[in-house]
Amino acid sequence: MVVSVTSMKSSSHAFNVIPGHVRLKGTVRTLSESMRDLAETRMQDLCDHIGAAFGAKISLKYERNYPVMANHEDQTVFAADAARKVAGDCADAPLVMGGEDFAFMLNERPGAYILVGNGASAPVHHPEYNFNDAVIPAGCSWWAEIIETRMPL
Repeated sequence: MVVSVTSMKSSSHAFNVIPGHVRLKGTVRTLSESMRDLAETRMQDLCDHIGAAFGAKISLKYERNYPVMANHEDQTVFAADAARKVAGDCADAPLVMGGEDFAFMLNERPGAYILVGNGASAPVHHPEYNFNDAVIPAGCSWWAEIIETRMPL
């Protein structure tokens, strides 16, 4: 489970005034629906108990946006085999807790979310990320391999 606080805003803009209100925003990412349930329960418990400890009121608005992104086994093996044909030995990719629209599709149809790679660069969503144009041919070759294997002439 990853909990990221990505935004903080208070009712005070002064450096020496304790604000009356603070709003935190962020994301929670997990690898299973049961962990999503646990995260929501635990966050509510934390809010209740921290508020009680400090005589404050904490309200939690927990919205479930993107579902857990889980690849299907057969499609993952197929996509990885196609990648090996194009690039040789491919390392297994680590699990990704991305909030991706593709997760909605994987809930409806079997598929696999595969990372092509970008070389030595900061990761996506990092301020120093720089797309590596040199990987475009490898990505296109991978797609062509998938199509040629699935839909041979």
